[in-house]
Amino acid sequence: MSVSVSVRRTAAVALAASSLLFAAACGGSDSKSDKPAEKDATASSAAAPAGAAKSVTEAQLKAALLAANEVPAGWKADPEAGDSVGKADNGDCQKFLDLMQGQPAALGAAARQTSDFDNGGQQVFGFEADKATGYLNGFDATVAKCASFNVDMDGEKSPATVKPLTVDKAGDEAHGYELVIDAGPVKMGFDNYVVRKGAALSTFSATTKQPGAAPSADFKTVTATVAKKLDQAIKG
Repeated sequence: MSVSVSVRRTAAVALAASSLLFAAACGGSDSKSDKPAEKDATASSAAAPAGAAKSVTEAQLKAALLAANEVPAGWKADPEAGDSVGKADNGDCQKFLDLMQGQPAALGAAARQTSDFDNGGQQVFGFEADKATGYLNGFDATVAKCASFNVDMDGEKSPATVKPLTVDKAGDEAHGYELVIDAGPVKMGFDNYVVRKGAALSTFSATTKQPGAAPSADFKTVTATVAKKLDQAIKG
């Protein structure tokens, strides 16, 4: 994922001191796509088995993106986007990095749209059929398994922790987690949210002012909007 502008700037300070390259972003306010166009929902659903989730269109992914007036006052759009937040030394734990800042292929997704602001970033992934469900299978168990691991960023290994965050029920399923990376002189914390509706995942990450502290009120407000927009986009 991309993580966010302020995330990226906070990371830049840490990286200067620790040789860490942690660019974070969830895309620009003008949405970006990692695929020219998704298959038409009608065509893809025709070949799908009964009960399977319909593949989503590019237009649906775009409709699920946060707009400038749907984030806290003062958040500014950031046109830049990062490609990787690092490599986890435990393969299962890589999921939590990819949900923040990952290319579609890393998740097995068919397409991605992103929206990025200086304090938080969003990614919306479109999957074929039921692959989105499979990607989140056993999510809570994986959070527990990845309570502590290491992240390799440009050759530098940094301790990382993941802990669950309680989030409201939404979509077909919703999860929350906090990721903290100890970059030596600076600890970087990110509150993360992922919600699934059918064959689409919408993820949102926000920087924390104090790693380990409860998420801010803004986080709950924005995640509620993320869930609502995904629901409306997929229904539409």
